[in-house]
Formats: sequence, structure tokens, C-alpha cells
Amino acid sequence: MKKLASLLLSSLVLLFSCTKDSSPDETTGSPTDNKYKNEITACECSKPVKDSSSEYIRADINGIPVCADVKGGFSDNFDNMFKYGLIKRTTGNTYYDNLYMIRNTRDGKFQVGFFLENTHLLTKSFPYSLPRANPEYCEIGELQMVNLNQITNSMCFQCSWSDWHYLGPLFGNGIRYTADSYENGYLEGHFYGSMYTGSGRLASVTNGKFRIRLVHIQADVIVP
Repeated sequence: MKKLASLLLSSLVLLFSCTKDSSPDETTGSPTDNKYKNEITACECSKPVKDSSSEYIRADINGIPVCADVKGGFSDNFDNMFKYGLIKRTTGNTYYDNLYMIRNTRDGKFQVGFFLENTHLLTKSFPYSLPRANPEYCEIGELQMVNLNQITNSMCFQCSWSDWHYLGPLFGNGIRYTADSYENGYLEGHFYGSMYTGSGRLASVTNGKFRIRLVHIQADVIVP
């Protein structure tokens, strides 16, 4: 799973830059031919979402209900990490934070994850949404849906030949994300929009909801 974590992080815009690549301009719509038959199948949550300890990322993907509520087996609380601190340089200190919410579907087919940067979660008033006007410096994020049956050394979300892994940036024609509350350690919210494979296939996301208990990790980064 460490290898998969590295692959996931490779698509993020990390601490020291915040460039934004555009989503594909053209899409072919939901998969309809035999190649993609049953690509996305209904998957229920492992336990009722009203359970006080339930954690999940769920949505209707191309009209099919999908629930990801199984931890991916990462170490160091990577599945539900809120890491924050200062980037310390000789020219001055800069605040940063990284927020990861990652869960697998119970059938083991997909891994669904939100990756956000510079959320300033601890100072926010709720609800708040992305994209939004006047965001924090480098306040960016994305939703990933990884087909766990298609993990390779050359895995790539935005390469034109990539046909299985979906990416929805929290800007442009991607995903609209709203954090509704952060209480008792649980971040809850909703989302909708579009994810794309690098080859341009579309996954339409509706009725998205998430509830994840975050683990706080405070750590400064020293930059020579």
C-alpha cells in the first residue's frame, strides 16, 4: 500500500507549488460498450451511515450508488490525516496544511479519496465550499477514484492513454465540494460534479456525502 500511496501523491500539487492543470475538454460520456460493462457496480456501506462512528465517502457514480468506507491499509493515519504547521525558510515562515480522506469500497474494487491543501480547517467558519471566490493562498484539492484492479507502475490520472482512474479537481468543470461541519473530530460535507479519466471518459457524481474522523498531526517543515 505504500507504493499506492506514492502513486496517489504523485498527482497532487504539493507544498511548494500550486499550478492547476485543466480537465479534458471533451468527454465521451458514461461507459456504454462491453469494455466498460459493469465497470461501476453498486456497493453499500459496511454499516448504517447513521451509526455515530461511521466514516464514509459515498455518492451516485453514473447513477450507481457507491460507498467507500473501508480504510485502505496505509500507515501513519494517511487515510484520514490533517497535517499542518509551518514551512520554515530563511526568508520567512509560511503556513501549510494537507488533508487526506481516503476509503476503499467494501468489494475492493475502488479507492475513493479527497486530497486538499491549505484548507485552514481550524480557522474556518462552516459551511464553506470549493471552488469559491477569494480562496486561501494555494487552497486547492481534488477527488480521485482509483480502480484497484488496474494498478500499474505507469499509473497516470491525466495521461491521454489512462482509461481507468478518475480525477475531479475542485475547480473548473470538476467537483464542487462543501464542508458542512467539523464537530467532535468528524468532518462532514457533500459534493457533486464530474470526474474524468485521462482518456476523457466522464463519471458523473451526484448525491455525494462524506464523513471522516480526522487525525491531527502538527509538523513543521524545514527548508534549507
